[in-house]
Amino acid sequence: MANPRSTSNSPRSLLRRSAPLLAASVLLALLALLPSPWSLPTNPGASTLVRATLLTTPTDSVGGVSGSVEVQILDGAAVGEQTSAEVEQGEAIAGSIPFRAGDEVLLVELPDEAGGVTYAVADRSRGGALVLLGVAFAALVIVVAGSRGARALIALLAATILIIRFGLPAILSGASPVLVAGGTALAVGTLTTLISEGFSRRSTAAILGISASLVVVGLLSLLFDQLLAFTPFAGDADLLNLLPLLGANVDLRGIGLAAALIGTMGIIDDVAATQVAAVDELRQGARRESDLVIATRALSIGRAHIAAVINTLPLAYFAAALPLVVSTLIAPGDLLTRISSESVAVEIVRSLVGTTGVLLVMPLSTAAALLVGVGEE
Repeated sequence: MANPRSTSNSPRSLLRRSAPLLAASVLLALLALLPSPWSLPTNPGASTLVRATLLTTPTDSVGGVSGSVEVQILDGAAVGEQTSAEVEQGEAIAGSIPFRAGDEVLLVELPDEAGGVTYAVADRSRGGALVLLGVAFAALVIVVAGSRGARALIALLAATILIIRFGLPAILSGASPVLVAGGTALAVGTLTTLISEGFSRRSTAAILGISASLVVVGLLSLLFDQLLAFTPFAGDADLLNLLPLLGANVDLRGIGLAAALIGTMGIIDDVAATQVAAVDELRQGARRESDLVIATRALSIGRAHIAAVINTLPLAYFAAALPLVVSTLIAPGDLLTRISSESVAVEIVRSLVGTTGVLLVMPLSTAAALLVGVGEE
């Protein structure tokens, strides 16, 4: 009698289990190499940053605020060169960490009167620590979730490539932000679902639920944008800094709407996958039950899940806009009047509209799962 363990570890079995991961890797490579018809604009006025290592501890000048330091440049045209740079140690702010010899920093190049270049310390270099954090995160995902976790990481990378190489350049080239963001979000949802689930009735149902939910989020975003009369800048001063780089045909108002669509994608994908999986398990355990009974039980499971994720988007927006929240709370005047300002109202709309999409994807994906016959294979 064949050993079940040896059968499960046979070359054919290993190939079958690794095929989805290999296919996902090939898809990721194609996305990375596929030429994009759009490109991001460059900011000619932005300063060039180069990495450097501090060779000495900064010396204070008069007043103890700014001084000089010896540095060795680590990249750029002057790689390997040792020179001096200005450094601002700053005032004594609680929690600030002063520069020390051996720190890796970012230098900004400053032209001098003689036509040469001087350097100033702009910030600390944190790339190495971020890479270490990313590697540790990826390792933890794979250890906990195995090959499915590896496919989820590939899906995350694919989503990032889609947004950076195709979505954002298209918006900044003058295409409709809402249409591009909707298409990008749908492509992200489709790719991540197919990479995670493969081609199956489950993935088809999840994609249908995601698509319907994104349509609702897009329509609600457009509706409340008109009802609340948001300006093209939508209370975001950073958009003003983009004006010199963007053409007159770029729809600044739509960029905020695009953010609402893309921002909800991850949670909508999660809820859709959970609901479809619930229908699958319920149907396989009770094949003679009617669709109404299966839907009722699946929605009961979904409500428990929704209770856990319903505050995710509002809290995420709250955390991202914490300085704005604090300034609003401490400002004089009636609270309702203060939150009526555009900078606050736009964040509330994005949060509530996105959460509405998360709520609706539960019944929509459940209906889609029953429609395509998930669990009846």
